[in-house]
Amino acid sequence: MNGRLIVFLVTLGAVFMSGCAGWRQSLKPATLTESREDRAKDAVRGFEERRDAAQLEAALDRWKQGEVSRAEAMLSAIVNRRPDYADARVLLAEILWSRGDATAEGHLRAVLATNIGRADAHHALALVLDGTGRAEEARQHLSKAAELEPENEVYRLTSESLAVR
Repeated sequence: MNGRLIVFLVTLGAVFMSGCAGWRQSLKPATLTESREDRAKDAVRGFEERRDAAQLEAALDRWKQGEVSRAEAMLSAIVNRRPDYADARVLLAEILWSRGDATAEGHLRAVLATNIGRADAHHALALVLDGTGRAEEARQHLSKAAELEPENEVYRLTSESLAVR
């Protein structure tokens, strides 16, 4: 009887273990696939962020070198791919406004809609608003920029000079 019990337990154990192993094996491919897919998505996202940051730097360099239309085209491409990329939108708005293009305001308002704490966007929007004859609204944005970055001398001085007018 002892021998039969041992055979039974061994057989039961073998069935149980193969069942568990089969169950575990059925989970592995899905888990591995999901993990690979997640890693692939993360890799693509990381590549896109690095590409856009490099393109932003290149656009800034082009602008500094006087290649305004090339810089604008590069920034427009970034903004079209990633409308939420605030740094690209602010720089694009500054380039547009430097040419007198009032569409800069829309870019700056889009940035501030999701990034209210961007002092540079408040400052740039204030310059656009002041340039289009809306001094009171400009003062509000300049004050906000100076409040957000009190150590920024440009924001403080611009705010003071506009307040005097």
